[in-house]
Amino acid sequence: MNSQVLLSLLEVLQMVGFVAFVTLWIEAYLYVHFNFPKKSWFLPAVLSVVPFAVLLLVLVAVGPVITVGQAVNIYLYSLLAEALLSSFFRYKGDKKLALPYMLIMPGFVGLALLIAYPLVFEVYLAFHDLKLTTLKVWSETGYLPFVNFEHFYDVFTKSPLSEVSFWQLLGRTLWWTVVNVFFHVAGGLALALLLNNEIRLRGLYRTLLVIPWAMPCVVAVLAMRGEFHSEYGFINIMIGRLTDAFPMLAQLGMHKVQWLSQHAFLTCTIINVWLGIPFMMVVILGGLQSIPKSYYEAASIDGASRFQKFRHVTLPLLRPVLAPAVTLGTVWTFNNINVIYLVTGQSGGTEEADILVSALYKAAFTFNRFSYSAAFALVIFVLLAVISLMWLKFSKGTESAYD
Repeated sequence: MNSQVLLSLLEVLQMVGFVAFVTLWIEAYLYVHFNFPKKSWFLPAVLSVVPFAVLLLVLVAVGPVITVGQAVNIYLYSLLAEALLSSFFRYKGDKKLALPYMLIMPGFVGLALLIAYPLVFEVYLAFHDLKLTTLKVWSETGYLPFVNFEHFYDVFTKSPLSEVSFWQLLGRTLWWTVVNVFFHVAGGLALALLLNNEIRLRGLYRTLLVIPWAMPCVVAVLAMRGEFHSEYGFINIMIGRLTDAFPMLAQLGMHKVQWLSQHAFLTCTIINVWLGIPFMMVVILGGLQSIPKSYYEAASIDGASRFQKFRHVTLPLLRPVLAPAVTLGTVWTFNNINVIYLVTGQSGGTEEADILVSALYKAAFTFNRFSYSAAFALVIFVLLAVISLMWLKFSKGTESAYD
């Protein structure tokens, strides 16, 4: 056990050391290029050192997977890129910008590696064929068969699961998003309007209402999942007590429900609504508190009713807050796999509650359809981007309240 712990610590230290080395290399690179681009030794020095350093970094990061031909290509591309960059620094570089770039660039490179590389690799997989039968060949030789747009065609024509089609999943996902976001905004707005009044213990109410959003998502979802248990859950216990106290309710059809098996999608929706309302409440409450009271006083002098104040003062001035919050909530809800993953039985479970992202997860990690899943993910990304841009344009969320 001790040797395993030491080995893990050693791996962590190696990673930290590698990151520190890369950071120092970036800082040294920028310092030299900003301060000495017009020196006579500059061009020969950087052209001889930088491509070799890049190749060394790639070999350290990737290991022996790189072939001789790939290593030569990396060196030549690095040489060409360095020649262009050196010329840029020589004729367009400004020494005054050295410090800002030296402070920003390590973080920028880290984010680029964390975001850009996986996205590029995903596009690569979407146009190739990676699955269990090709995985071993790919790991040994790096070769994957090119299949063009075949996987994108399969996304729309073949089911990612065993019982539902892509179009059923898309419709369910849109319904899931609309219903959840509607109740998030409606519930958050109602609570924010109540808390914006001068009431006693307002701080305590805010604290209690924000708990579902503040606690870890896994804890909150599993806690609520337990409340829908068929025998011991709070919901069915209360239904049982109501039908015992009022037998007429049982005659009208009220009875205990198998929430997790027969109504999985409804259960997930209720839990997600409960989780999302506090976030919208906090955002909207902040927007309400930023509205000057003089606007309401002027509206009162003009004889406006409460509804007229809400319609003509509150809502227009909340638009710059609501539009990006709804956009963010739409993206989160559209991609929210946590609730469905935890409520319906992790990677297996019923397909009744699956939406696009949970189907994507199962296609990738249950059915091992890796390239198909990469194409599926790109389709979801495009759909979500289009929906978000359409909403921002419709809601005028990029405009100021005073435009």
